[in-house]
Amino acid sequence: MELVESLNYALKHIEEHLLDETDSGKVAKHVGLSRFYLERTFAALTGMSVSEYIRARRLTLAAQELLTREEKVIDLALKYGYDTPESFTKAFSRFHGVTPTMARRMSTLLRCQNPLAISIKMEGANLMNYKMEQMDAFKVVGLEQSFHMDSSQQEIPKFWQNFFEKGLQQKIVPMFGICFDADANGNFPYMIAEVLQPGKEVPEGMTVRELPALLWARFACVGPMPGAIQEITRQIYSEWLPTNGTYEVAEYVEIEMYSDGDASSKDYYSEVWIPVKKKA
Repeated sequence: MELVESLNYALKHIEEHLLDETDSGKVAKHVGLSRFYLERTFAALTGMSVSEYIRARRLTLAAQELLTREEKVIDLALKYGYDTPESFTKAFSRFHGVTPTMARRMSTLLRCQNPLAISIKMEGANLMNYKMEQMDAFKVVGLEQSFHMDSSQQEIPKFWQNFFEKGLQQKIVPMFGICFDADANGNFPYMIAEVLQPGKEVPEGMTVRELPALLWARFACVGPMPGAIQEITRQIYSEWLPTNGTYEVAEYVEIEMYSDGDASSKDYYSEVWIPVKKKA
């Protein structure tokens, strides 16, 4: 199934199961995608996570019922997946800007998240420089921590800051940032790592992983961190992967490669590596 078709199938599944206990893990399984890949691509194309979209759709429908029916707030809360009226009111207020009671009593504008449909139309897309490289299997060693898909873009830069504050660059050269596939709860391992040289002792507290022999699409990135590499990653998932016509993701792992130099410089060079294979 082509990527855009899979994403629209995912959106259809979400809409059909809005009142069920669903999340990106269940949606990904239903459409045959990795949860990590689904989340990455969905966020790149829509600007929100799958869970944010599901929450927005539920709160949109809840508001419509609130204004057109005599449903009790507690009944709406339970119907749309909230354990208590308090948690529902908090989420409703955050999304709509008013409490359910205020929305019902006064004429006020409420937010509306309509069902999405995804299509790709490329007009004046930014130029992307990349090369293909077949690489043998190799081992990496580094500091590993788990992150959630919804908050990783905010939390991973803090992880890097903490790494340098602790002086861990004296133990390993931080040349890679590596994302591995997410688990059923949306958590994924991320490593600050270097290539493990034969015979080198593994520093205390560090993890070793082996990456298999793969064909990698290596995308060049120029600009200050973390914004530049986040933007090129967004472009890969929203522009290149859905439209290149030849390659698809081979394994659910993603590598950020960092060069020496000032990472805050506008000329700083880095890369994003995606393992790919030719489409059948």
